[in-house]
Amino acid sequence: MIRVAFAPPAAALPAGTVVLGCRRRRRPGPALAALDRDGRLLRALKAAGFDGDSGEAELFRLPPGGLDALVVLGLGGRHPKAPDWREAGGALLDALDESGAASATACLDLPAAAAAELGYGLVLKGYRPLRTYRTRRDPDDEDDREPVLTAVTITTDDPDAAARLFAARQAVAEGVFLARDLTDEPGNRLGPEEFAQHARRLETLGVEVSVLDEAALAEAGLNLLLAVGRGSERPPRLVLLRWAGADEPPLVLVGKGITFDSGGISIKADDDEMDAMKADMAGAAAVLGALRAVAGRRAAAHVVGVLALAENMPSGRAQRPGDVWSSAAGLTVEVIDTDAEGRLVLADALAYAARRFAPRAMIDIATLTGTVEEVLGDFHAGLYANDDRLARRLLKLGRHEAEPLWRLPITESCDEDLKSAIADLRHCAWDDVPDNDDAARFLWHFVPEGVAWAHIDMAGKEFADDEDPLCPEGTTGFGVRLFDALAGG
Repeated sequence: MIRVAFAPPAAALPAGTVVLGCRRRRRPGPALAALDRDGRLLRALKAAGFDGDSGEAELFRLPPGGLDALVVLGLGGRHPKAPDWREAGGALLDALDESGAASATACLDLPAAAAAELGYGLVLKGYRPLRTYRTRRDPDDEDDREPVLTAVTITTDDPDAAARLFAARQAVAEGVFLARDLTDEPGNRLGPEEFAQHARRLETLGVEVSVLDEAALAEAGLNLLLAVGRGSERPPRLVLLRWAGADEPPLVLVGKGITFDSGGISIKADDDEMDAMKADMAGAAAVLGALRAVAGRRAAAHVVGVLALAENMPSGRAQRPGDVWSSAAGLTVEVIDTDAEGRLVLADALAYAARRFAPRAMIDIATLTGTVEEVLGDFHAGLYANDDRLARRLLKLGRHEAEPLWRLPITESCDEDLKSAIADLRHCAWDDVPDNDDAARFLWHFVPEGVAWAHIDMAGKEFADDEDPLCPEGTTGFGVRLFDALAGG
C-alpha cells in the first residue's frame, strides 16, 4: 500500500515531483500562481482541455522551477465533498504513476478532512492487483510494469488531525484490498477451509472468529449449505465473525462464499467464462473485508459477519435436481437447478444468523444472478429490502461510497414460481419472472418477521472491466466501503 503522510505548508516548493492545485475554470492556487508568473502553464492547461474539476490531473514532465515533474490537480468548485476529494486522489495516483516518480509532495495546503479524503482516494486507486503467482513480468507490456510510486506527502493546515482521520480510512482501504485479493485467488488455492483461515487472521485485531464444520452444520440444521458442498472433496464451512465495539444488537452481514461454482450436476454451459467462477465468493469477501475495516479502525459498533462457504462441484455425491432438503428455518426446499446454489447457502445462513444473533438489521450480499446484471448493467448492484428505512440508508451510503445500488421490488407474485408439489418451496423456476426477483423472494421466506433485512445482488460488480476513479481494472472489493459506512462508529 502506498504510504501517505501529512506535513504543514512549506514556504517554498520542494525538489522532485510536486503536485499543485487548480480550481474550476482554471483558477490557480497560490503555489501554482507563484510558479506560473507568465501564465504559460495555464495556457497549456487550457490547450489540454483542463478545467480544474475534481478528477482532473495534468502531468508536466519539464515544468519551470527545476522540478522533476509537476502534476496540476483539479480541486473542483468552492465546496468539494468527500467523494470529490477521493476522486481527485484517484486521478492524482494515475498522473503520478505516469510520471514514474517514486515519491511526490502535494503542495495543496488543504484542510485536514480534505487532505485525508484525498489520501484515501489515492490509496484506493493505488491497489496493485494480485501478483502472487507471477514468476516474471513482460518488460514490453506497459500495463505489466511494476509501478514505482511508494510515498506521497500532502500539505495541510493540521497534519496531526489529517493523520488521525486518514488512519481510519486506511483501515477501510485495507479491508477493500483484502476483499480484492481474495476475489482474485484461484479456486485451487482458496477453498472453504482456506477462506476460513483468512478469517481467523482477524483475531489479531480483536475479532471473535468461530468456524462451523460439517458436524456442527448438521447439528445446527444447515442442510442446504451441506447439500451445496456435497459434490466437492472440500467440505463446506460457516464462519462467524464478531466485532463487539458497542453494547447494542448487532448489524449482521451475510456473504455468499462459493469458492468455485461449476454449476454442480447442472453444469454451466458457457465454459468460456468458467474461470471467472472463482469469484463467486465475492460477497463473502466483501463481508470479511468489512469486518477487517471496522476492526482496523476500532469502530464503536457491534457487527457480525457470516460467511457461507462451499465449493459447488459435480460428483457421485453431489446433490441432484429434484432433491429435497430441510433448511435451518425448518422449511423444506426442492432443488430445481444445482447452478442456483447461492440462494440455498444464503437461506440457511440468514435463518441461522437471525436465530443466533437477534440482529438490529441483517444484510446479505452475493454474486447471485446473471439476470440482475442484464437488468442493471455494470452501473448498479440490485437492492431488495423488507424495510424502507434500511433501504433508504443503503441507497444514500451507496451513492456516497461510490458503490451504487438500485432498489427492486420483492413481489408476492414470485411465490407462484416458488411453489413445489412435494416440498414447502422450490428454490428457482426459470419462468417469465426475472430470476433475480425469484431469488430475492425465496430468501425473504428465510428471514423472520420483524427483522429488518436487505439483499444485495452484486453480480457483475465483482470485476471492473475498465478502471474507475477508485479502482484499477480487475477485482473491486465491492461492498466493503458500503458496509463499513453502514456500521458507523
